[in-house]
Amino acid sequence: MTTSDGTVQGVTQIFGNQPRNRAFNVVLLAEGFTAAEQGAFDTAAAAFVTAFTGTPPFDELSPAVNVFRVNVASTDSGADDPASAGGTGAVVRTYFDATFGGNGIRRLLLVNATTALTVAAAQVPEVTTVLVVVNSTVYGGAGGSVGTYSLATGATEIAIHEMGHTAFGLADEYPYYAGGDETGHDHHPATEPSEPNVTIQSTRATLKWAWAVDAATAIPTMSNPDCSTVDSRPSPVPTGTVGAFEGAHYYHCGAYRPEFDCKMRNLSVPFCRVCRQVIWNRLWPLSVLDARARTPISVVARYPEHLDVFAVASDGRTMSDWWDQSVGWAGWFHVSGGFASPGGAGSPVTSVARYAGHLDLFVVGTDNRVWSAWWDQSTGWSGWFRIGSLVARPGSTVTVVSRYADHLDLFTTASDGRVMSTWWDARSGWAEWFQLGGGVAAPGATVTAVARYPFHLDVFTVGTDNRVWSTWWDERTGWAGWFQVGGQTARPDSTVTVVARHPDQLDLFTTAPDGRIVSTWWNARSGWGTWFQVSGGVASAGSPVTAVARYSDHLDLFVIGTDNRVYSTWWNESSGWAGWFHVAGGVGKPGGQVAAISRVAEHLDVFTVGTDSRVWSTWWDGSGGWAGGWFQVAVT
Repeated sequence: MTTSDGTVQGVTQIFGNQPRNRAFNVVLLAEGFTAAEQGAFDTAAAAFVTAFTGTPPFDELSPAVNVFRVNVASTDSGADDPASAGGTGAVVRTYFDATFGGNGIRRLLLVNATTALTVAAAQVPEVTTVLVVVNSTVYGGAGGSVGTYSLATGATEIAIHEMGHTAFGLADEYPYYAGGDETGHDHHPATEPSEPNVTIQSTRATLKWAWAVDAATAIPTMSNPDCSTVDSRPSPVPTGTVGAFEGAHYYHCGAYRPEFDCKMRNLSVPFCRVCRQVIWNRLWPLSVLDARARTPISVVARYPEHLDVFAVASDGRTMSDWWDQSVGWAGWFHVSGGFASPGGAGSPVTSVARYAGHLDLFVVGTDNRVWSAWWDQSTGWSGWFRIGSLVARPGSTVTVVSRYADHLDLFTTASDGRVMSTWWDARSGWAEWFQLGGGVAAPGATVTAVARYPFHLDVFTVGTDNRVWSTWWDERTGWAGWFQVGGQTARPDSTVTVVARHPDQLDLFTTAPDGRIVSTWWNARSGWGTWFQVSGGVASAGSPVTAVARYSDHLDLFVIGTDNRVYSTWWNESSGWAGWFHVAGGVGKPGGQVAAISRVAEHLDVFTVGTDSRVWSTWWDGSGGWAGGWFQVAVT
């Protein structure tokens, strides 16, 4: 009947690999299992994990979750079952003092919540929510500060329902308390419930979930014609319709639920849309991204104290996370329902900030068309829209340059390899796609571009002869013809990385067929230099070189090496090139990319996809050097 009636045997993590301080940590406590019955508890805990991770929306959000079981041996099996509540009258000695019959209702299964919370916190200090698993086949469960459920038929459904109360603050949506047509539950009191999935409001404008209601749906959607009893009629609208259905929160009338049915009303059905959204809002910020293996990461600093990061998930979703100095990392989210082409290494999301309050995104979609979305601080995210009718190479990159705030230039490769461009201007909108001077890129090659000043563009790619080619545009003369840059042979799928340290200087980097990292430069006074290998560096097959100019006489380079480690070197006008060094112990995917950005001159933020397909980051600061290690980009 107390903690003297058993012992805590220990904790085992049975699901998840998210760092505990960034996870939704579910702790399952054994109650009424003797020492000899701990195997039955282990089986029940495993069954919970299977059901939990298969239930929407937890199936999508499970990367944010860890589940732990705490084995506790009780002196006796089962739980108290008072005869006064219709039970057997059993009295047993268990660690958490479980008893059916709370408030005289046999199914209401209670435990000593203080003891349960104390044990959970001692075993898993980062605990988020606690469920006590009670070793009885009598039907029962409860929400509250801890959830409880028995091993009756449908046990895992009971568990997930009760977790809806305990972890997410959801209300019961059924229209009775003890069951049936009991008196005193005809009309809900006139006080608005605090839970997000029930309301006493019956007009569209005052519904908590008005955002989810279609304009054509009647409000109320279903009213009870006889408040003395539960309304047992079928739904008048299709399954999944969000509206206002009378009969909820233990009352026949005067309280409304979002859908006709929901797991908070009947165990055998899914959560309604409103409950799913509540759960999603709680868990998605904790989710780490399962990224596409070689997805390039795009990162933008709209201002020095803020970063926006974009990547593609393993299933092709276009994903974003952001960091702000005042709040840390927000958490990954799916940008406007977008999906990227899976061809090649997969089309990346590219991004640009034309000004501090605006972002433009581009991707080649699953239909191999070029798509765009935008975010503005005044309106939020737009939907994705198609740019023209160009059919792009599957998996190709859309390179974007903003020469000034009201203009964008785009470059990509068509399905037949032609180097294509279009542009957008605030005054005239989008232009038609056109081929750049007959240029054709090698299979897998990316088109890169830079604006040295607002009325000039330089464009680079690897051609079908595996040489580095360039063209340029100037407002005074238009497009030039393509020319070979020094005859350098490159890997067919390599990227020509270009940096303009100042308007009269270009630095180029790419990989030779044998993986050597090579560079050349152009200066307005002396023209093109000779290609050379950068400090003996060799890249992993398919890994591009990333370059950042923190100021006009300094460059930082990053790459995945042949051993799949993250390497860097730097050049300074006063000292020349440094040797390559391993960055903070980082390891990336073979052929992956390292993204880097300088928010301020004495700071670098670096990102890559690790061997676990998560997005990892580290940083360097002029005052303290490199951070002690890498961290997963998720939420802080």
